[in-house]
Amino acid sequence: MERREFLAAAGAAAIAGMSPRARAQAARPPQAKLDRISIMTLNFQALLKVPDTQPSPERTLELFDLPAMIADTYGVHKVEFQHYHIASTEPAYLKDLRAAIEKSKSRMTQINVEFGADLTFSVPSQRYRTMTIDLTKRWVDHAVALGAQRVMVNQGTLTTVNKEWAIPTLKLMADYGKAKNIIVSVETRGGGGGGRGRGAGAAGAPPPPPPPPGLPDTSRGRNELLAEVIKSAGSSSNVDVGGAAAANQQELHDCIRMMFPFTAGSMHTRVNANWDLATCIRFMEKELGWKGLYTIETGQGHTGTKEIFDVVVATL
Repeated sequence: MERREFLAAAGAAAIAGMSPRARAQAARPPQAKLDRISIMTLNFQALLKVPDTQPSPERTLELFDLPAMIADTYGVHKVEFQHYHIASTEPAYLKDLRAAIEKSKSRMTQINVEFGADLTFSVPSQRYRTMTIDLTKRWVDHAVALGAQRVMVNQGTLTTVNKEWAIPTLKLMADYGKAKNIIVSVETRGGGGGGRGRGAGAAGAPPPPPPPPGLPDTSRGRNELLAEVIKSAGSSSNVDVGGAAAANQQELHDCIRMMFPFTAGSMHTRVNANWDLATCIRFMEKELGWKGLYTIETGQGHTGTKEIFDVVVATL
């Protein structure tokens, strides 16, 4: 047996004798690629034991154990949290949660706050906007305690009418974040509101209702309005490639290019039948010189996470 064949055989035998965890670690991509990836707690909603969910046999994962699970399974040490997954805002709880994250050598990259449809920075009621500002400031403070870098807020349904009060409201949030060294970001959300993007209608379905007064009637118009509001408020953009509501590859790239000057350094990464994720990543890397995070978002647990993870790793 030649020396090269002997070494290959010896290496294969050594890997075969490893534990499953050790084999997974041995096959991991370069750390430089893994450092460009973040994974959302939202992906594992069905597995997590978190507030306001019904117990089930599938819910086997404690929130405190999630960062270690992600690190062990994917080699990823950046985690993006939904605020409603965090069971308490008492200082002792936040301290313990941060310790659990840091124990796995991980970091919270962003907290996504979803207070409800009436608590957004574009809501018409001043009392609700005031409540939204106060709650956002509190979560900026919690982000500091948790070692997070960003807080992402919900814009509601932006229109050319409500931008008059949406901009100063978002500015108050962004300015408070800057004072605490926390980036306040806003994502693309298709038609706006509390949803995370807009799906295609079923064949034969009735046409959608007309947009609210002052709402641009195209995805590009909505994204342009969002970019205007973010820029005017001095806030930051968190592009959700699904929420961009792009009908094709070019529309997606146009949206990303539009938001790029205001980037928070992170984007939500998904797959979609209208465009190719790998092509999008190559555009980001080569044409825009993107150096930020690709945050994996899916509603399909490990299956969906692994699908997106593989595309990102193979393309970087």
